[in-house]
This record gives sequence, C-alpha cells and structure tokens, in this order.
Amino acid sequence: MNIDLLKAFVTLARSDTYRSAAEALFITQSALTKKIYRLESDIGATLFDRNRGGTKLSIVGECLLPEAKRVIASAEKFDQLSNQVAAGQSGYLNVGFGISSFDIAPRHISKFKQRFSDVHVTLNDLPSQTQTEQLLSGELHIAYSRLPCESSLSSITLSSDRLCVAVNRSHSESSLTSILTSLPYLALRPERGMGLHQQISKVAAELNWQLTPSQFADDILTLLSLVKANIGFVIVPESARSLVDDTIRFLPIPSTDNHWDIGVIWNPDVINPVKDRFLDMLKENGLILD
Repeated sequence: MNIDLLKAFVTLARSDTYRSAAEALFITQSALTKKIYRLESDIGATLFDRNRGGTKLSIVGECLLPEAKRVIASAEKFDQLSNQVAAGQSGYLNVGFGISSFDIAPRHISKFKQRFSDVHVTLNDLPSQTQTEQLLSGELHIAYSRLPCESSLSSITLSSDRLCVAVNRSHSESSLTSILTSLPYLALRPERGMGLHQQISKVAAELNWQLTPSQFADDILTLLSLVKANIGFVIVPESARSLVDDTIRFLPIPSTDNHWDIGVIWNPDVINPVKDRFLDMLKENGLILD
C-alpha cells in the first residue's frame, strides 16, 4: 500500500475540505484529488461522500481510517528505526574477549551503552581461535584478542600481556624452581585456549621446563580457584591478577618470548554501522588511536 496515498486520505479525513488538507500536505488541491481517486481505485470503493457542503467519510472510509492511521504510524516508526540503524545508534553488536581483556572489554562496553542504550550488546568469553573464526564468518563483530591477527582482519593494539606463574601465597618463600619441581602443574585444556597453550609451550621450550599437567580445567577462573585451594600452580597471563585477591602470588617468568600484544580486532568486510560507531567511540575517547 502506498503510504503517501494513505497520508492524503487521513489528512483529508481530519480537515473536511480539500483546500485545508492540500495546504497541510503542501500540495495543490488538484494533486490531492488525484491521490484520493487513485487510492479509491486501488481499494475499489469510495472513501468520501462528496457534496456541496464538502467531504464526509463514507462508511468504507470510516472503517478504514483507524487502520490507515496505524499503518502510517508504523511506517513512521520504521523510518525512525531505519535511520537509527543506518547511523549505528540502534541494532546489535556481538563482542568476544579473552582473559587478557577481562577488565578492558567490559569497561568499553559500559561506555558504549551509556551513549547508545538502544544497541543490544552481547559479550562472550571466547578462545582466540574461536574469535578469529567468528570474525571471518561475520558472527562476531568485535574481538578483544591476542595479536597479530589474520591478514584479512583489521586491528588496533590496546595493551600487552605476559605469562606468570600463579601459586598460593603460602609458598611465598619458595623459589620459582622449587615451585615448578615440587607442586602439581594445573593447565587449561589446549582447545580452550590454543594461543595461550602455544605461548606456554614456547616459554617451556626456551627455559627447558618439563611441564606435565596433573589436572586440566576448562577456564582460567577454575584454575585460579584450584590455586587458591593450594592444589598446585598454573601459568596464566599476568592480567589474571585482577581476577583474584592477594591469596595468590604471581611470579614473573624470565623468558625473552614471554610477551604478546592485545588489540581490538574486526572484519572490515562485514557491514555493521554499530560496529563502526563502537570503533569511533573508542577513538574519540582516546582508547584506541588511528
């Protein structure tokens, strides 16, 4: 149904005369008459009873007027929503993050939601490899993950992280060597964090560490809980320090291959105005640089 014709119908019904309705629509009376006749032709019925006293809604017109008003209101709401979506002020944004951005990503999302409350944001803890796969497929719009990323993706560096040995504070007098040789090694399942697993393997090879996990876990929070219970030690990103209290001691690892960058990553081929608005917000707040 032509919304322009419906607007002419509703305006004439409110105005009672062609002259006042035409003025309200900023068109000529002749143009308004043509619109009404065209709408009546499309419907197959007369909408107005015409006489010397002016116009009056016919029975058909009275029946259709409420629905015409509803359709116009829906169309105006759609126009408003489409403008907001096109401007990145409404819509949805899927964000992935990892342990190294456990603190950063939620803060960025909070700032974004304060400005664009109509945007629906999902934030999920995902392994780096999964984030990359979902960015490439378009399922994920923004990722907070380790760098470098796939060549087809775009990224901006936010910070860096490094590996540490986390152990219960009761071992405060123990050396790193003593901890590695006397306590059970607790590890994240490789498939839950392939990037972290590869980083640990590189460090272990460089330092000639023999790491044989005695227990696996599916997430780092579980590993840290085991350390808190003094069950063993773990090797985790230093950023995990923000997740626990001082019952856990973090020891630096003397390795030359112990650092990596963390960045915001996105797929430039995926069109999502909300994603662009999110990146603009980070740049405007100095959170990332061009």
